[in-house]
Amino acid sequence: MEYAGVAHRFVALLIDGVLFFALGLFMGLATGGGYSTRSAGAHEFGIQAGTRATLATLLLFFAYYVVSEGVFGQTLGKRVVGLRVVDEEGYQIGLGAAVVRNLLRLVDGLFFYIVAALSVWFSPKGQRLGDRAAHTCVVRDRRGYPAPGWKPREASETRTWTATTHEGSYTQDDFMADLARAKRWSDSSPE
Repeated sequence: MEYAGVAHRFVALLIDGVLFFALGLFMGLATGGGYSTRSAGAHEFGIQAGTRATLATLLLFFAYYVVSEGVFGQTLGKRVVGLRVVDEEGYQIGLGAAVVRNLLRLVDGLFFYIVAALSVWFSPKGQRLGDRAAHTCVVRDRRGYPAPGWKPREASETRTWTATTHEGSYTQDDFMADLARAKRWSDSSPE
């Protein structure tokens, strides 16, 4: 796997940032934040994004990152630049790992992403703090879909992501036992 450097990741972040800005403008307008004033021959107009619009935009953008990376392995910005998020073994990440890596984006984004840049520069696998916590890497994807480093898991290789270990232990037998317990509970519940 060829790990992505700071420059490519930054360009992908800028592309996603443009999308984030456009979404913020839309949310500001959708929640009634547009204004226009005229005084002394000057005309002013703009958008004021209130608390609701700001929180809704942040929530939507967090969901955008989690779903894009957890399901497709890349955001629009990463796709344009040719990057993909994979686990440390080169497999597709799940939604759990995507949530963890993007929750830590708050820390990585401090001081205009200097924290993330330093983490990437000093990591042998080019990982920011969110990548380290989620056991993920951002790799170059030069040939499109699927990425050279992207290996979809076979049904027999399915693993779950946990915070304590990267290797999951939830087997098909565990799933079937949980399913039977859920059915018994459902059948015993009064309606």
